[in-house]
Amino acid sequence: MKICVPFKNHIIPDAYAKKASETNKGYAVKSFPFEIIDVPENAKTLAWTLVDYDSIPVCGFAYIHWTVANVPADVTVISEDFARQDQKHLKGKNSLVSKFLTTDYSDMYDGYLGPYPPDKDHHYTLIVYALEDDLSLDAGFYLNELLHAIEGHVIAQAQMDLVGRA
Repeated sequence: MKICVPFKNHIIPDAYAKKASETNKGYAVKSFPFEIIDVPENAKTLAWTLVDYDSIPVCGFAYIHWTVANVPADVTVISEDFARQDQKHLKGKNSLVSKFLTTDYSDMYDGYLGPYPPDKDHHYTLIVYALEDDLSLDAGFYLNELLHAIEGHVIAQAQMDLVGRA
């Protein structure tokens, strides 16, 4: 299984990141397109995560930008703005759900949150999982719940690091 993105050098275009023109409270909300190649025939669903591990020195933890589950395995072309446009997949929480933030981001907890590195370019790790079945998760699940739910159900996975510009 492999992930392909339609942008050069794996650099996330401005439309989906820090310099986006379409934002909510300053954050990009339109998710970027990508394609998943060679999904195993016996896969029933897909799930993915987008996490910024370069955020650890900045805020003390890996920043969660996108968690998705229960996408039918035959949906391998993920269109621009999938996070908001597709209503069939399960949307998980991003790091704006943190109780340590003073701004109310409750309208943005579930779904895509574009990269916004404050200090330098960051690498954002996209991992796609091909799974043997639907996951027993509720909408608004947390990353840890996803990781527990996929245990023993992953048929294949692919990973790609993408660059978010400061």
